Formats: sequence, C-alpha cells, structure tokens
Amino acid sequence: MRAYSQLADLETLLISIPDENIRAYAGEAVTSYSVGAYRSAIVSIWIAVIYDLYQKFRHLDEQFNDAAARQSITEINKIRNQPDKKQVSIGERTILDDAFKKVKMLTSTEYEHLNRIQQDRHRCAHPVLDDEGFLFQPSPELTRSHIRTAIETLLKQPPIIGKAATEALSRDVEDKYLLSDYSSVRNALRQRHLLQTSENYKQNLIKFCLKKILFLEPDEPKITIKYVWVLKCLIYEYQNILETIDKSAIESIITRTKDNRIQFLSPVYNIDSSFLSNTPEHIKEKFKGFLSSKDAEERHKAYIIHLFPKIKEEFRKNYVEGMSISSKKAFLNSLVNANILEKDPDFAECIIETNINIFSSSKSYSSGRQNAENYLKPSIPLLNHKLIEYLIQRILEWQDSNDQLIDCSSYMIDVFVETIEKFPETLPLWKKFLEEKKEVWGSMDNLEELIADAEKKYQ
Repeated sequence: MRAYSQLADLETLLISIPDENIRAYAGEAVTSYSVGAYRSAIVSIWIAVIYDLYQKFRHLDEQFNDAAARQSITEINKIRNQPDKKQVSIGERTILDDAFKKVKMLTSTEYEHLNRIQQDRHRCAHPVLDDEGFLFQPSPELTRSHIRTAIETLLKQPPIIGKAATEALSRDVEDKYLLSDYSSVRNALRQRHLLQTSENYKQNLIKFCLKKILFLEPDEPKITIKYVWVLKCLIYEYQNILETIDKSAIESIITRTKDNRIQFLSPVYNIDSSFLSNTPEHIKEKFKGFLSSKDAEERHKAYIIHLFPKIKEEFRKNYVEGMSISSKKAFLNSLVNANILEKDPDFAECIIETNINIFSSSKSYSSGRQNAENYLKPSIPLLNHKLIEYLIQRILEWQDSNDQLIDCSSYMIDVFVETIEKFPETLPLWKKFLEEKKEVWGSMDNLEELIADAEKKYQ
C-alpha cells in the first residue's frame, strides 16, 4: 500500500510539468521506478533535467534576450555539431554549472540537489564498482527522492526562475518604451512574469520589486513608479503570498529606504497595509516627516488616507473649503489610483456626494455645464451603486420648469456608459431618469438606445 501511494504521488507530480516532452522523459523515470529499474529511472530523470535546462536557456535567450543563456546555448550547440560525439558528455557536465554560475537560475541549494542527481546518474550509467566490487545500486528511496527533487526544483518551474527571473523582469520594466501607467505594466507582465509557479518564485519577485522601489538603482522616478505597479500586480495576482514572506525580510528591505525614495512608501502602503506594519519606527518617523513637508503632494497623501485618520480629516475639510478646482481634479485622480473605493468607501462616498451636491445645486444653465465638467465628470471612476442612485435622485428633485441641468445630458450619458457594466442593477434607476427627463432635457435618444441595449444584455 505504501509503495502504491508513493508511486501515485510521483504520477501526480508529473501532471505539474507544463512541457509535454519533458513530462514524457520524467514519465519514463517514473515508469522505471514503478518496476524496480532504479538505475534506469535515475538516468531518465537526468535526461529530463538536461533537456529542461536546454529549453529554459533557449526561452531566456529568445524571449528575454538573456546574454548568459545565449552564450550557453551557443557553446552547447557547438559541441552537439562536432563530429566527435564524445564531446557531448562535456555539454552534459557543464550545463548544470552554467545554470547556476552563469545564467543564475538556481540557488546554491537547488544546484547541490541537482548535482547529486548528476553524480548518481554517472554511477548508474557506467560500471562503477564500490569497495566490495559491486555495481552501484540505488535504493528505492534515493531514486524517488531524485525524481521528486528534479520535478519540484526544476521541471515544473517556469522558464524564468532564480536570478534570471529578476534580471528578465528588470529588462522589461526598465525598457524605455514601456509606459509608466498601471494598465500598461500589467498587460506587459501578464504573459511573461505573472506565472502560476512556485511560492519561492513569487516571494522573490515581490522582494525584488520592493528593493527596486526603495533603494536599488536606477534612481529614476519614472522607472521606480513602474516597479510600484509591478508590485501591485504581483500582490493582486498572487493573493496571500505576501503573508508567507518572513516579516523580518520585509523589515530589512524597508530599513534600507533611501531618503529620496521615501515618497514611494505611500503607494507601497496603499498596495498592502502590512508593509506599514513591518516598517521600522525610525522609517515611520521619516515618512511622517515627509507627509508634513512641502515635498508631499496630494497624491502622496491620497494613497494613505485610510491609514492616517488625521490626514483624512484634513483632506475632508480642505476639499470643501480650500482646494482649487484643478487641485480637486488632481486629488480625485489620485483617489482613483489609490483604489479608495475599496480602501475607504466611506471617505470616497463623502467626497463624491459633495461633488454631486455641487453639481445638482447649480444655479444657472452655464454653471450646470461648468459643474458637470468640474465635479461630475472627474467623479465618474469613483461612482458606485449607492452614489449613482444618489446622483439620479438629486437630479430628479429639480422641477421641470426650473431645471438648471438641462444641458448636461451628455455628461449623464457618460456616467451611464462608464458604470452600467459594473453596476447593471442600476438599470431601473436609469429608466426612471430617462422617463422623467427625456422631454425636458432633450438629446436623450442616444441614452434611450443605450438603455435598451443594456436591458437585452443584463436582463
């Protein structure tokens, strides 16, 4: 029963190998193990390791322009093309060393584990006698351990692992043609770096990005902010992985924050508040000092409103009493980037209700248009079901004979278009709005068609 469960365990591991050809080689090793051919099993799993390393080198060369991988591929191909096939064994011996020392895709521990497989493969493939004159005979436990190690350490891993992964990420992120907005960064990473792979791979990328944000070169804000978006992608894509990283490791990284990078703690804290919890006290004091300085812009504070009640109250007051219209627009954009509807919905709703009240209380046709442009339009990305309902309710309070919002139909159409997919349950509200304002406002035919299309789609 035990032997069966161990075999079943290995067969389950095979499924985790993404490459079909490599899975076939590893499958031969498992088959040999199942019939007691342990020497054959170790030889087969080593062949799988060699082939997998070669394929990973090719991928790093072709997809990520990795110079070390390209050099290794060139040397291997040169050996393969030589008439003297005895030289092939040299390539087998060096490819693992290249993976560790040149391409840097393996840790020292991983290299040691795979090197043991290589050594035992030589003992299995050649007539190596022990001190008593017997051929090397691997045990079932050793064979099974080698197969498991090869699969978990290498075969099931993505092409970019170890330092090669971070170097490939750096080349992509620091490419001058990659735009520095979140959507562009996310789209660029999705197929190349946001891979469903080992926990260690995910942890290393998160720690690497945090280092790049806080102290590693280059000292260029446009590049640093791209690493902020990468960190956000990683945290959101690999949910709960941050919890598995040793807190002391996070604290050690944050401790090294450069003075000229202190402002980037704002978006980092916004991505996950646990970063603030793992910040040493002296760095917290530096950050608070930055927030109180003239260097701190509204966008820096917007990111951490939900974490600092005092700043929240200051903004709540300043938004109503002191901010210029341009500052309010910039602040609203910062709230969108800070995902404030999720982080602090009460604060977001308070601000947007203020904007809706200003818009819906317009005293003239011209102020209605102006307030729609300055207050309603910038609020659209922050609207939720509750706020849409409040907006429509406030508009419907106007008497038809004295409706100062009569020229704002295009703005309401924008609200509908940009929110209906996310909040299809607001359709009855929009139908009521159309019914009561169609004749008064005019220019509502487009909205009527949009509502009809939405009814077909969502009901």
